[in-house]
Amino acid sequence: MKISVIIPVFNNEGTIAETLESVFAQRFDGRFEVIVVNDGSTDGTRAVLEKYGDRIRVIDQENRGISAARNAGIRTAVGEYIALLDADDTWTEDKLAQTVPVLDENPAGVALFSDGVTVDAASGAPLAPFYVGPGYDHSPTLDEMLGKRPWPILLGSVVVRRETLVSIGGFAEEFGREYGAEDMFALLRLRERGEIIYVPQKLVRYRLPMFQLRLAKSLRPHGGNEKSGGAPDPEQFFGGNSVWARLMLERFGERGRKLANYAIDRTAHELVMLGMMAMDDGDREFARQCYRASIRHRRWWLKTYFRLGWAMLPTGVSQRLSPMLSAGMRRSLAGPPFLEERTQ
Repeated sequence: MKISVIIPVFNNEGTIAETLESVFAQRFDGRFEVIVVNDGSTDGTRAVLEKYGDRIRVIDQENRGISAARNAGIRTAVGEYIALLDADDTWTEDKLAQTVPVLDENPAGVALFSDGVTVDAASGAPLAPFYVGPGYDHSPTLDEMLGKRPWPILLGSVVVRRETLVSIGGFAEEFGREYGAEDMFALLRLRERGEIIYVPQKLVRYRLPMFQLRLAKSLRPHGGNEKSGGAPDPEQFFGGNSVWARLMLERFGERGRKLANYAIDRTAHELVMLGMMAMDDGDREFARQCYRASIRHRRWWLKTYFRLGWAMLPTGVSQRLSPMLSAGMRRSLAGPPFLEERTQ
């Protein structure tokens, strides 16, 4: 078996079929297996998977998070290489044909990644013509990957040698069910073992989820609802960022400080986004909780103080003041989050 394709799935009944069809549409001469790990889905995902019969191998487990799901697939995989794909993304038909020979011809490379196209989660319309921007379109050194921002690698574009992925222990399960950066941490550990080759072709379509949808999905395992007001402690849903910051410092010491700081920045930013969602829902009390929590992480973000002040105003006062503000300022204070804010 040349390739094992591993797809973790959690409540993706609306996208998993399209994802699988993109895998079966591959123009690739080698043999590959498809392993789908159903991570405790509670929607109709399992029924969709059953339609594929023995074309896929399904592993069912209770909801333990995406790292545990990927690791369950890795333990089952028999391919020389592992190709990773999320359950809401798709490949182009030449994905495997354009990547597998590169690893065959470069034994020093432990993995590779390619460029991709970002598409809207709802419509599938392209949002950006590329994912890997200028300056990042090459095989990175470890020092480059330990820079101020994560290296732009779509996990759905990655093909990795199975033995190397097994040797690093797969994906860190410390993240649990929290949204974090388990993929970036694994990629950094892979880069310690050898080169991660860059392939310039756009071979994956990355479905960009709205912040609201991603957050709603993360709330469900904790018993929260899709409305922001169902969350009593806003910080509990961003614990994965804290795990990432800790692991960066434990593994890389001061070399990991920049990405550890980035993880904290992301927590502060996403707490603001959650606060804007709460404002849009009319839940000013929860919005204030979110803004105060964000300020605890990043005290010098002045815009957060303005948002907190707006959330503290009586509703009648803010309604009288609102017409005096520009449309952009009103939305920045009252939500919902802007697209560009959701994707930072």
